[in-house]
Formats: sequence, C-alpha cells, structure tokens
Amino acid sequence: MTRAGLALLGGLALTGCFDTSDTPLETEDAGGCPIGSETCPCTQAGTCDPGLQCLSELCVASEGPTTTDGSTSGVADDTTTTPATDDTTTADDTTTADDTTTGDPCGGQCSDEEACIDGRCVPACAAGELLCSGTCIDPLSDMDHCGAAADCLGDDAGVACDPTPLGPCPGALGEACVAGQCAPACPSYEQSFGVTGAIEDLVLPMCVTQIHVVATGAQGGSSSSGSDGGLGATVEGDLCVTPGTTLSILVGEQPGSAPYPCGGGGGSFVANGMDPLFVAGGGGGGYNDWAPGGSATAMSMGGPGVGGTAHNNGGGGGGFSSDGMGAMGSGGQSFLNGGMGGVEYPQGNTNIGSGGFGGGGGSSEFSTYNAGGGGGYDGGNSGNGNASTGGTSFITSMATDTTFTPASGTGHGSIEISW
Repeated sequence: MTRAGLALLGGLALTGCFDTSDTPLETEDAGGCPIGSETCPCTQAGTCDPGLQCLSELCVASEGPTTTDGSTSGVADDTTTTPATDDTTTADDTTTADDTTTGDPCGGQCSDEEACIDGRCVPACAAGELLCSGTCIDPLSDMDHCGAAADCLGDDAGVACDPTPLGPCPGALGEACVAGQCAPACPSYEQSFGVTGAIEDLVLPMCVTQIHVVATGAQGGSSSSGSDGGLGATVEGDLCVTPGTTLSILVGEQPGSAPYPCGGGGGSFVANGMDPLFVAGGGGGGYNDWAPGGSATAMSMGGPGVGGTAHNNGGGGGGFSSDGMGAMGSGGQSFLNGGMGGVEYPQGNTNIGSGGFGGGGGSSEFSTYNAGGGGGYDGGNSGNGNASTGGTSFITSMATDTTFTPASGTGHGSIEISW
C-alpha cells in the first residue's frame, strides 16, 4: 500500500462515526450496516440500518429517535428515562416492619383484635380476661383455671374445679368456679316458712336437684278453761327434684282459744302442683277444762286425702283433696281448695272457736259442745269431749331418709326447706 493510502486509513480511524468529507470513498457501501457488524463499521463507509445507532463503531439498538439516515438524534426519549420513584413502592403504613427489627414473631400479621403469642395470632382478651393455653378465659368463673392470674403459668395458672356430681340425684352438679374459688355449684341454702294465711310458691333454683324438708303441723286450739289442743306431727326427708320446680307451701295455724270447745289446728303441706310431697297433720281442738284435743299420731299410706267427719255440726278437718264435713262452713277446706279453716257454728258464738288455716275444723255448740278436727292429708274428726282427733301425715314414696314424729308440734306449724 502507498503512503497516501495509509494516511487515508489513519484519517478514517480518527474521524470515527463523524463524516468529515462530502466526497464518499470509492469503496463505501451505499447500504446500511446491520446490528453488531464488524466488517461494516458505521464510519464514512456506511450508516446503520433504521432503528440502530452507531456506538463504538458498531451498530447497536437505538436509545433515541432514529433519523432517516439510520443515525440517532442523541436526545434521550422521555419514555426511556429512569422513572421516578413510584409512590406505590413506598412502605405501606399498615405494614409492620420485619420481625428482625421489631421483635414481632408474627411479622405484623395480627389484626387489631388479635395478639401475637408464641408466633401465632390469637384473639386479644377482653378486659378482665387472661390468655391461658392460647384461649381467653375469665379467671373468676373458668373451671380449668379458676383464680388464675398474670401470665396464667405455674402458680398463676389457677386450679381446676372438680365437676363430679355432689349428690345422688340426676342432674346433680359438682364444683363450680365462683368468684375465683372452687365451690359447690349450688350453694347451700335454707329457708323457713311460717304462718301467712295463704299458700306460697317456692321456685327452686336451676342448680337444685335435691331438697331436704322438715314440716310440722299446728297444735289444736286450747280452751281458756284449761284443756290444751292436740299436738301436731312432724315429717322429714330428702327428695330428688327437677331444677326449677315450683313448690306450693302451706304452713298450718293454731287457732285462737275459746272458753269451751276449740277448733282444730291446721296441717302443714308441701306439694308439687296436684301431687302431695310432705304433709304434717294438725292437732284436734281442746274441750272445756277436762278434755284435751286429740294429737296427730297417724301416717297415711296413700289414697286421695279425704276430709274428716262432723259431730253435731262440729267440723271435721280438711284433707289434701276434699273438705271436712260440717254445717254452715264448719268443716275445714282441703289443701287443693285453699286450706281455709272451718268457722264456728253458729257463727259469732264467743264460747266456741273456729279452725286454724290449713284445714282445721270449726267447733260447735249444738245440743253438745263439739271440738273441731285437725287438718292433714286425711282430716281429723270432730268430737264431743275428748273425742276430737288430729289429721294424718304423709310422705311421698320417692323421698329417702324419712322420719315421722307424732304429737311433736306445739303452737303454729312450720316448714323448713334446704339444699
């Protein structure tokens, strides 16, 4: 090659991609150079194909708008500039930082209603509750953690109450957690009933499955001349009951005194609707100054519970189901009919007395003086002299540990119910 040719090639190398002469070389290729071409550098010898640009003497993908000659304008396209930071890529305010920086083993995944415990999201406990074994409990009532405190671990875990039934009756409950302490599910309770002149209702709590009953009938009226009324009886026993049962309670009344014959004492009754459970007979009325009334000494073994007989218009005592016999209301009413005592016959006679509430029969003055019979399951009979009798007593066959004590009640009757 001549020196002139070498000089020409050196000039081309120095000019690179820039055209320094308007006169093309005899060897230039009129066509464009393909991408990556090494044999067709983008110098004076040729331009790049459309869509390519000249970079380091090679045709590469264009980074800007391409001119009609295949070169690039050199102006960066706005659509290819580095995008500004997108707001959507900033940290989410609701996202908790990684647990490696906050110490949250749940990684911020728990909701506002949850707490992170041992790497798990569990329900957050309400005020007064504790988290025990992954569950929110009330330490004042929880059977497994009764009395728990703090973190509910170790000595703070509380105690487990024993649910073993306390009693022989169906549905009996065991212990319950009450105010943070294990105690019988049904607290012990005793209620005493006295004379009110009306039948009362007792609704048993839903935890009660067994009751203990002690009932005593009233004494008959005592004569102001000196003869005492007959004594009432006492019955006692345990009974399985249905929780929530309504019991009907009637407490027998001792009637007032009179100079001559007196009325019978009222019986005491515990019933469940139409069914008698415990009945304690009342004593018969006293007579003048020499004949005390007959006491309640007999147990009835069943039957409908009938009223007592009359004597010369003196009233018999009322039974459980039927009234005592007598004249003009002298017979005592049955329990099912309200249990009112019989009136004296004739009414208004101040020498004789009426019967006590609980079916006591009224006395009479009709050819003879006649004392009233006592109320009871079966009413006592009216009688002349010392012939009045007390009412009978009754205990349901379903009761256990029963006791009958005849002629044991003085004054008004009484009833005690406990569990």
